[in-house]
Amino acid sequence: MIHQGMLLQNRYRVVRRLGKGGFGQAFEVDDRGTPKVLKILSLDRFQSPEGKLKAVSLFKREAAVLSRLQHPGIPKIEPDGYFTWPEDAQELLHCLVMEKIEGLNLKQWLENQGNQPISQEQAIAWLKELTEILEQVHQQELVHRDLKPSNIMLRPSGQLVLIDFGAVREVTESYLHRQKENVTGTVIISAGYTPPEQAEGKAVPQSDFFALGRTFVYLLTGKSPTDFDKDPRTGKLNWRGSAPQVSKELADIIDYLMATFPGRRPQTPTMILRCLEEVVAPVEPVPVPRPRREIKRSPVAVTSGSNSTGIRKQKSFLGFFSNFLPTTTPPNPWHKAKLRRTLSGHSDVVKSVAISPDGQLLASGSYDQTIKLWSLRTGELLRTFCGHTHRVTCIAISPDAQILASGSYDRTIKLWSLETCELLYTLTGHTDKVRDIAFSPNGLTLISSAIEVKLWAVRTGKLLRNLTEQSTSARLVTFSPDGQTCVIGSLDGTIEVWNPHNGKRLRTFATHSGGITSSGITSLAFSPDGQTLANGTGMAIQLWNPQNGNLLNSFSCQSNGSAYIAFSPDGQTLASGTGKLIELWNLCSGKRLCVLSGHAKSVESVTFSPDGCILVSGGGDQTIKIWQPM
Repeated sequence: MIHQGMLLQNRYRVVRRLGKGGFGQAFEVDDRGTPKVLKILSLDRFQSPEGKLKAVSLFKREAAVLSRLQHPGIPKIEPDGYFTWPEDAQELLHCLVMEKIEGLNLKQWLENQGNQPISQEQAIAWLKELTEILEQVHQQELVHRDLKPSNIMLRPSGQLVLIDFGAVREVTESYLHRQKENVTGTVIISAGYTPPEQAEGKAVPQSDFFALGRTFVYLLTGKSPTDFDKDPRTGKLNWRGSAPQVSKELADIIDYLMATFPGRRPQTPTMILRCLEEVVAPVEPVPVPRPRREIKRSPVAVTSGSNSTGIRKQKSFLGFFSNFLPTTTPPNPWHKAKLRRTLSGHSDVVKSVAISPDGQLLASGSYDQTIKLWSLRTGELLRTFCGHTHRVTCIAISPDAQILASGSYDRTIKLWSLETCELLYTLTGHTDKVRDIAFSPNGLTLISSAIEVKLWAVRTGKLLRNLTEQSTSARLVTFSPDGQTCVIGSLDGTIEVWNPHNGKRLRTFATHSGGITSSGITSLAFSPDGQTLANGTGMAIQLWNPQNGNLLNSFSCQSNGSAYIAFSPDGQTLASGTGKLIELWNLCSGKRLCVLSGHAKSVESVTFSPDGCILVSGGGDQTIKIWQPM
């Protein structure tokens, strides 16, 4: 029996009893002047030997997990923190000594606030903090399985700490195999916070995201998730009416976390953090200014695009004689590369870069709300386009090099003349931030993605059709090189192929496997011949046959983060920017050619020049870097 003043292990002096829970009892102990918590597992309530063994197994697992994780948001435990006492007893007490977290758990904290909901700003800060803690847990291939307000402590310093790792589950290959064979595991249920798959004994990493979403429903409304009804058609929790302080953007992310099926939730903590980067305070629709026609001409002459017909004939001619030439493959010039030039001028993240078809002009779009036009040959800044009232997220240059298109968080797309630099049209109609745009190969159509995916007539600025209505996960769009199909990539890991001419969806395929290791799509690109579709995720690059959705190959990136990709014009090389690095791949061999480092922050975009001799990258460090083969 444990009592006040008792000395355990000749080290831990029992100070007072803290409480009693399902696992047993908790005491405050003094460890040579440092207050700590002693948890003691009580086996009295377990009748069967199997039940006792399982309880001891979970208790030991908690000790092992906490000794592996080193993070200020996770209680610390020393390697010898687990022990049994007394050594000579028939019924041993299983003991665990861990860091004492001062403060209240979030359930107690909110009750002390009179159950007043937290603000959106507080929610975003806490959601980021908890996501980063889960990132540490999931990197160890662990699932917490019992995330809820009472298991989150708030230190006096304001630091959140995730506690109670007794229910943690290791996601191993054998565990996943048992799931595939429909063998359920230990069921851990907390009413209102446990996802459906976990209730069936099949917890996955995304199960923690469901519980995280439900936790923020409680914090943002002051009500338990069980107090809300569900939509009978979609299964969504009807909680938004009780959180008027929350913007639609943040509410969408909370619902995204709480999707019924794990494959429809964010697949990694990185995806959650990227979504949160896009959350801003609620805004009213931005008034659209009338196009301004009296803009001074740029001193730069922009030449028209290259003769594509002549190029096709030349390729055909060369292709005929290639049948009689030796089949040796010339070495890939990108096996080594060097930094040629760094362009500075933006005051925020360079999110998108594009090169004109003649290879003369480089355009860059930035979170500083501007688009800049540069000479690719000299690096001279030629023009700065101003007109967007929020972050510029995407830019594209038409195939005839006549029009520059830009999309923004201000929910508009602007079409600019590259010859006169005047604003031609402002396209309105999106109800959310514009995230991606692309021209069709003939330059007559523009596709854009926000909550909706829309097709526009470039010459008139008129809306042609909506390909999709509201979709919280659609992000990336592109056309096939022949213009007969367009592709939509989503945060839920799906790729949809559409016919842009009749607005019909042709096929859908998923980039994930069982919803366990997938990540949302962060970039899309077709090979020049249209036979390969590549997508980037937070952890890999995948190559697909766009006709049937068969996976052709995949590459694992060296660093974590969203992968941004581009094919070289000859289709032999693939560039990917992930984290602070750029990796170049030989598509024939599937081998990495080289790794380029130079950006101080994450790479946000990459593109090749039309001749394939230059690679351009934009980054979070506000710079544009120009690379060449050595």
